[in-house]
Amino acid sequence: MLGPSLFAFAAVPFAAKILVLVTGQTGYAVQSLYKVFQIIIPVVWRRQKDGKRGIRMFWPFDEPMPSQNVWFSATVLALMMSGIGIAALKYLIPFFNLNPDLIRGGFDSRFDVSPIGAVSVVIFLSIINSAVEELHFRAWLDREVSRIAGNLTGISMSAIAFGSMHVLIFLGLSGFPPLLVVFAGIALAAAGVVWSLIMRKNGGIHAAWWSHALTDAVLLTWGLNWLGYV
Repeated sequence: MLGPSLFAFAAVPFAAKILVLVTGQTGYAVQSLYKVFQIIIPVVWRRQKDGKRGIRMFWPFDEPMPSQNVWFSATVLALMMSGIGIAALKYLIPFFNLNPDLIRGGFDSRFDVSPIGAVSVVIFLSIINSAVEELHFRAWLDREVSRIAGNLTGISMSAIAFGSMHVLIFLGLSGFPPLLVVFAGIALAAAGVVWSLIMRKNGGIHAAWWSHALTDAVLLTWGLNWLGYV
């Protein structure tokens, strides 16, 4: 049985994100407030429950590096997922009659970023945010749920949580039809399953971060170009 404290901690970033959306706050810093909790929660948990100290609270530095085969597999999977994502978007753009100017306007209104700021955000998302999400959803949530309820439940719950958080991120943005937001949530949940499976390899959490970062870098760079930021 999953403990109530685990559910409560896992719900905090969602509560923070929903509060920001409901109150209509704008600006990238405020919109990203939930990320602070995505860091604090696993760090505190790893310290109190797992006895981690120092930098090991922030990342599983005590775990070995993965083999070359795992690094290679993680890279191939990242390129496959980003390629499939771009191909799907090229199909969905005319299907939903997506307007890049309208979508960019929605991003600019909610996150209040300049073109240079948008590029900076992509760099941040690709490197730092991917590590935060792997720490929270895979190294912490997946593993803790798996310890209690088994791998299938751990992988499923962490993937659903990962996809659901991104639904909240895209929810209500100008130019994003609700059905497209749902599709994005499902696709990201599927990516979460892939990264959970990579994590289960020896030293796989490091490879999962790399795969996540590379996927984000390719997709977001394409997105910046399509939206006209670069």
